[in-house]
Amino acid sequence: MKLTGPQIAAAISLAGLTREALCKEAAIAKNTLINILNNAGANRETTIGKIRNILEMYGIEFLPGEGVRKKDRLVETYEGEDANRKLLDDVYNTLRDIGGEVLIAGLDERRVIKDLEESFLTAHIERLRKANITERLLICKGDIYLVAPEECYRWIDSNFFSPYPLYIYGPKLALVSWAPARRCAIIHDEAFADSTRRLFNFVWEHSEPLDKAALNNKARK
Repeated sequence: MKLTGPQIAAAISLAGLTREALCKEAAIAKNTLINILNNAGANRETTIGKIRNILEMYGIEFLPGEGVRKKDRLVETYEGEDANRKLLDDVYNTLRDIGGEVLIAGLDERRVIKDLEESFLTAHIERLRKANITERLLICKGDIYLVAPEECYRWIDSNFFSPYPLYIYGPKLALVSWAPARRCAIIHDEAFADSTRRLFNFVWEHSEPLDKAALNNKARK
């Protein structure tokens, strides 16, 4: 669906953003945004796509016929090739101004890198660090393929490991499915997130620190 200038203008207002703030987030010049809003010039679809992604992260849904509305923020879903990337963007955008902790269970970094590319994942970890956002991750026992620092991980027995990641961050709980298509479901409910956070912490306390010898053997190879 092709977006129009008036539709984007209405979305900006509905999202509670200023044009300056949107330009900063999208890394575009103010004149570029003005041209888009006025339907002037040959506006690149990639630029409009960036603007659309940002507005959707602020809870905006674009409708046929130039319509626009606020999404139901209790449950939000991302689907398709960029679903996981949108999830990590939401993790960052949710916590970037307040800091905090991201709890992740059921992660296989090799699969994530294959899905996202290592350069994006490295940049994501760096932006978390700069925003004082930390991570704790529960991975399958024996897994020594790490991206974040070693102390961020603990092993859980393979009998209890699920390859479908669960994220807990701020007031949100997210679930990821890889097949038959990439799909992320985000539940925006503080009570759900807190309940799952307590369960994660219990499992963390009863999980194994990573084996130093296994990690050293990996480093020597």
